[in-house]
Amino acid sequence: MKRSLEFLHDHGLLLIFIFLFVAFLIGQAIAGSLAFNETRAAHGLVSVGYWSYIKTGNFLQGVFANWQAAILQLGSLIIFSVFLRARGAAHSIDPKKRGHAGRSSTHSKKTASGWRAGWVYRNSLSLAFVALFLVTFVLHLYSGAAAYNEQRALTHQAPLTVAAFSVSSKFWFSTLQTWEAEYMAIALYIFLTIFLRQEGSPESKRVDAKDTDTGKTNE
Repeated sequence: MKRSLEFLHDHGLLLIFIFLFVAFLIGQAIAGSLAFNETRAAHGLVSVGYWSYIKTGNFLQGVFANWQAAILQLGSLIIFSVFLRARGAAHSIDPKKRGHAGRSSTHSKKTASGWRAGWVYRNSLSLAFVALFLVTFVLHLYSGAAAYNEQRALTHQAPLTVAAFSVSSKFWFSTLQTWEAEYMAIALYIFLTIFLRQEGSPESKRVDAKDTDTGKTNE
């Protein structure tokens, strides 16, 4: 019991987001199946079961479209923050300091041992997000093509190939919407952390920090 409580205490932040992710994914599947069957009923088609629905392009496209956009957002923040600055933002290197952040300094390279001193490990976070984005983008493309062809089948139109769908206005209209929303959110976050505070959160500067204080002011 004590170990369980310690585990919850030590990993609560991660666990709550995993719980919310699973809960909303299930909710999306349930609501999506209802809407999907309503559309099928309007065209005189029989309903599909829940387990059959989660294999459809309609469901998978909705999932992967949002995943790839969210991963793109965080990956962009990680990579761009290496080279670019935002004075006063909580997640920026101070523009007054030259070079990279202390965590990637020459000193840290010397003190690291084994593969941790190598380029791959030192850039492993951004590499992981790039890989995740590429995987989810491809899954989004294929599931989006399947979903679009499911819609076309309702009106007896010929299906499109994945290649044709990849250059269609339908694909890029939905994709650019998700990217737009993610970049708006991260831009607002960077801007608002300059002027606003959240006591107790490591995602905010200290309450007594100046608006011009940048980066590690929350430590």
